[in-house]
Amino acid sequence: MNAVERKREFEEQGFTVARGCFSAGEMKALLEAIHLAQPLEKVPSELDKGGLTFKHNLLQQSPFLQQFVSQQKVIDFMSPITGPDIWVRWDQAIAKVPGAPEFPWHQDNGYNRLKQGHFQLWVAMTEINEQTGLLWLQPGSHKRGVRGHSRDGTHQVCEGEPAGAISVKAEPGDVILFSSLLLHRTSPNVGQKPRWAYVVEYMTLDQFDPYIKKPYFIAARGGRSAPEFVTTFRGRVSPRNQLLYLVPRLGRLMPRKVLAGVQRLTGR
Repeated sequence: MNAVERKREFEEQGFTVARGCFSAGEMKALLEAIHLAQPLEKVPSELDKGGLTFKHNLLQQSPFLQQFVSQQKVIDFMSPITGPDIWVRWDQAIAKVPGAPEFPWHQDNGYNRLKQGHFQLWVAMTEINEQTGLLWLQPGSHKRGVRGHSRDGTHQVCEGEPAGAISVKAEPGDVILFSSLLLHRTSPNVGQKPRWAYVVEYMTLDQFDPYIKKPYFIAARGGRSAPEFVTTFRGRVSPRNQLLYLVPRLGRLMPRKVLAGVQRLTGR
């Protein structure tokens, strides 16, 4: 599949799959680096549940992971879809040991509270199949924007079984790039082997996440690998982005009546 076809597929379906993007040896090295990496948060993730575990924000203190998420092979794969200038807002390694439960239907925006879609690079480090826990997607669901979610414990859930959902099997080294607005879930691990995936969330340099603290990790500029930590970039200082998140940010600081007045004035 060429770059034009892949971009068309992503725009229409909300995802695209690249088989054999990495070798088994590269995935072994990646998993070893993840085991060695120290997350910024020193406490377990609130999303952990019964053998389903998350290790968040690993790359900040791992030169290996910084190189991995910004390598030219990744940029060449992504940039026809994302554009040439991207940064990493979040990364996480997700493990499902035997007996781990499903992760229910959701959009990633249901967790991060962002108003714009961005890009999820889902890297299979081990076999992803019916036994270890498939990735399920609803093609085209990204076109409907951010949806409402309900809470199930610490998890955000889009209720119901989406029509036309499909499952994706993956071998170590396969990658799936999908929109953060795409409905997806993972099924339980009913097998005998652990399942590992590494998920890297990218935004364009024109987008900003007001809930992420600096420094920000730049992955590419002009379609070329350009790894560096910065304290600001054009999306952070954009008046449009500041206005987009004005109400959510003020909501933490001001009384409810005052906030309601701001919402009426801004229409947000």
